Amino acid sequence: MNRIIKATALLIATLMCCNGISAQNKSEGSELHLFTQGSYIISDGENAPYWLTARRQGLSSIEPKNGYIRMGGVYKGTLGKRKNYNYTIAADIIANENNESSFFLQQAYIEINRKWLTLSIGSKERFSEAKGDCEQFSSSAFGTNRVNTLFPNLYDTGLTDMSSGGLTYSGNSRPIPQIRLEIPQYTPVPGTNKWLQVRAHIAYGKFTDGDFQQEYTSSYPTARYGKNILYHSKAAFIKIGKPQKFPLIFEGGVELYSQFGGDIYNHEQGHIVSMPHTLKDYFKALVPLSGGDDTPLDEQTNISGNQTGSWHIAFTIPTKVADIRLYGEHMFEDFSQLFFFEYQMNHKGEKRIIYYPWKDLMLGIRLTNKSNTAPFIGAVQYEYMSTYDQSGALYHDPSDNFHEQMDGQDNYYNHGIYPGWHHWGMGMGNPLVVSPLYNRNGNLEFRGNRIISHNIGVNGYIGNKIPIAYRLQYTYSENWGSYYHPFDNKRYTTSLLAEFIYAPKRKSWIASCSFAHDKSNLIGNNTGVMLTFSHIFSIKNNRK
Repeated sequence: MNRIIKATALLIATLMCCNGISAQNKSEGSELHLFTQGSYIISDGENAPYWLTARRQGLSSIEPKNGYIRMGGVYKGTLGKRKNYNYTIAADIIANENNESSFFLQQAYIEINRKWLTLSIGSKERFSEAKGDCEQFSSSAFGTNRVNTLFPNLYDTGLTDMSSGGLTYSGNSRPIPQIRLEIPQYTPVPGTNKWLQVRAHIAYGKFTDGDFQQEYTSSYPTARYGKNILYHSKAAFIKIGKPQKFPLIFEGGVELYSQFGGDIYNHEQGHIVSMPHTLKDYFKALVPLSGGDDTPLDEQTNISGNQTGSWHIAFTIPTKVADIRLYGEHMFEDFSQLFFFEYQMNHKGEKRIIYYPWKDLMLGIRLTNKSNTAPFIGAVQYEYMSTYDQSGALYHDPSDNFHEQMDGQDNYYNHGIYPGWHHWGMGMGNPLVVSPLYNRNGNLEFRGNRIISHNIGVNGYIGNKIPIAYRLQYTYSENWGSYYHPFDNKRYTTSLLAEFIYAPKRKSWIASCSFAHDKSNLIGNNTGVMLTFSHIFSIKNNRK
């Protein structure tokens, strides 16, 4: 507790110091915003209900009873003689009960912005690509609440994003500290009269859960764990359309992620391998290439590191009554399923082109209400997802004895060297592929990554006199395990969520209550409630 008190005092002192320095320098329009939040889950069952834990940035635990107290702040100011650089300093600390760590730094970052370009350094909460509508409630009384205006990641983003989550990144785990250069918002390309817009990013970082992995796997001697593993991500998206001129908007793009470097262990053998992390390896993470002589054989014949990514496509039809958005996402591992074709070896050792369809997809439709018809319904969203195929059940690289190449068993989120695509035990991809924490046996493997699911969400806002926003969600999934470790019998999960957020307009506090239920032979039958309260206060310096 003393550590928490000291860290809290340090957080407040640091942000207040920023404000004091700004006042002494007569900075124009600087702002300091602080928030506190408390949340607690009480449930009955093997685990906390799924939608009280999933896609909450790793804050909530899977334990039936868990909670946290959170305190953070954001300081905003300007730099330069002409004040043409904006900067943000943010910090966010968590004290937990029944989580993997009793105390941790959730967010701590510095951002410097110049026009359309932003440099971000540190840990920051980020969310799925191209799934929600962050502007949905901006013009409502809910959007005037100061908590939502200043800290949309606390409530607003989760309320409007009713997706089950992205296939490669979903905001299901704690943030990864990174250096990130990005065009965060769609920006018009000069000379296109705003018909063409782009956004993109490139980032390098480091996973922070090495000690946790070592401790968690201590009861499972053959389980692999990693330390000092490095992170890389990049993405590029385009947007074509001008709703004032033509009633169709197209979006498309790709996001790619990589784990590289680090040391791999298990408790039975000790240290297994050190993966290289030279400047050349940073480049191989940027441009996926095969590993060198200092990597294991599998890395030399395939792609260096754990490489994964997704293609995205979306069409939006804006009408007076509603915005209709159709979107799709396709996941790939290394080069497998990157395109509709690939080069393979035949039995003579000759290369040939193999064509195959993409069977593993996420397909969704979202209707956002813009009229007074059914005013209590803000948006309706449906998603179908399949990770069942994974290029097929067989995999074989050409060898002296058998020249035929067969690509399959992509084994999503798992890897032959790295422990897998997770952070602090929570999967970084779609949370319906159950995270390793649910194994509860010290194994960090995703044991059920072949699934088919259906997800339906409805949200809305009751009105100004009763300032309550809500989100209702129903999710059903079927799980076959993995090709390497199939379940004896197919597993089923039904998860329900009803979330209500009381957000008085122009006030500095919000309270919410969430009810959730699971019926599952995979994660158990769980029923529970989560109560959350948040409050903010601000200090502005308008001296010139």
